[in-house]
Amino acid sequence: MDWPTAQREWIGAVVVVGLTYVDAGGEFLRQEQVHGLIVSVDPVNGIELDLSGSRMGESYWLPPELGAFEVARPGEYRLRSTGEIVRDPDLLSTWTLQAPADS
Repeated sequence: MDWPTAQREWIGAVVVVGLTYVDAGGEFLRQEQVHGLIVSVDPVNGIELDLSGSRMGESYWLPPELGAFEVARPGEYRLRSTGEIVRDPDLLSTWTLQAPADS
C-alpha cells in the first residue's frame, strides 16, 4: 500500500485499533481498543480517526505507518476494553506503546 492509494481508499474506512501499553522495560501495563472512521491519511502527520462508540466525538492520531494496517475479515469484533461490538470493520491495526525510560 502506498500513500496515494491509502489516501484514496482509506478515508471513511472503519478501523478497529488495539493498543498495548508497556513500561520502559517492556513489561505489560494494559490493553485497550478503539474504533472509528479514518478522516485523514497523511505521510507526515499520520492517520486521524474520528472515534465511535464510548469515545464518540474524540479524535485519535496514529503514526504514519501504513504497514500497521490490515484488511479485516467480515464479522463481529468485540472490544475487550469496553464490550462494544464493531460489525464488519474495513481495517485492523495493532500498536504497542512503550513508556519512555526515566532520565
